[in-house]
Amino acid sequence: MNKKAIESTALCCFDDGEKTYEVKSSLSDRVIGVARTELEAWKIFKEILQETYVAYLEGTLVEYQKPGRPAKGNVQLHAEIRPEVKEKIEKRAKELGISQGDVIGYLSAVEDAKTDLEKRYKKLQTKLQRFKRPVT
Repeated sequence: MNKKAIESTALCCFDDGEKTYEVKSSLSDRVIGVARTELEAWKIFKEILQETYVAYLEGTLVEYQKPGRPAKGNVQLHAEIRPEVKEKIEKRAKELGISQGDVIGYLSAVEDAKTDLEKRYKKLQTKLQRFKRPVT
């Protein structure tokens, strides 16, 4: 379990249905912080990550039988990319201590978070426009 990588790849999104913020990393589906505010969601995420990491070190993490990297059930991806993109992926993987596939998974999660932010931004713009309309 790479605690630093999980924390470094965590992203926060807003759940419109539940009206809550959710902080999670594409590297671990065990660690999620959910709350009514973004700050509280981050706080919960960090607390759960710490508790999960301690359980991992103690060997008491449920369904995590042995130290090391568990099988993820991933599929292979073969693609041709520009050399500079490959270098960026390699660099980020090395910085975080994760695989290049995990970097690609993280980038996919970043795209999802970006889409979420764009939706929230548009909603706020619409609300703001209502307040700016002159009263006749």
